[in-house]
Amino acid sequence: MATGRGIQDAGGPIARLFGEGSAAGMDEGELLRRFAVGRDAMALEVLVARHGPMVLGVCRRILGDRHSSEDAFQATFLVLAKRAGSIRDPDRLGPWLHGVAHRVAVRARAGLARRNARERSGAEELAVETSADDSGRDRLELRAALDEEVRRLPEKFREPIVLCYLDGLTHDEAARRLRCPVGTVRSRLSTARAKLHERLTRRGV
Repeated sequence: MATGRGIQDAGGPIARLFGEGSAAGMDEGELLRRFAVGRDAMALEVLVARHGPMVLGVCRRILGDRHSSEDAFQATFLVLAKRAGSIRDPDRLGPWLHGVAHRVAVRARAGLARRNARERSGAEELAVETSADDSGRDRLELRAALDEEVRRLPEKFREPIVLCYLDGLTHDEAARRLRCPVGTVRSRLSTARAKLHERLTRRGV
């Protein structure tokens, strides 16, 4: 990911990791503070490593195209780089990044659609699209629908879904991040799954 000269010039990241108290073991708040205050490139790299798979997954499900997904991925973390000092609750960074990635990817998808419409030669080109193309497009739309419905969940249900199912945290880890009992996390996950099932079923998924 290109986030300016800061990361490129980080120089010996392994040495920094061990020489500065292992940034990989720091919590989200400390990593954000180190980047926001000291522009610590290693701190940002650790955050990208933690949340990158989730962010890239959102971008790919919405956009499909590899290059566009990578651009949206980078744009999401550029937003984080700019706003690192203003994030009020670092423990909820995963859900925050999910929302940013979704907005960035949706805007990128709209831009792609406009560009494709301009490049399309007309109805004759549409007539030669194959059923395989339709099937692939349908799958992309279904996966994008999931992220859209996750984004629409009330915050208390959206956060554990993002933390546990998209960011890969255990129920105990999510409970610590959300500062609530683990039983509450499990209950909210169950309710969130039911809500997603109902909404996606209404959409024909």
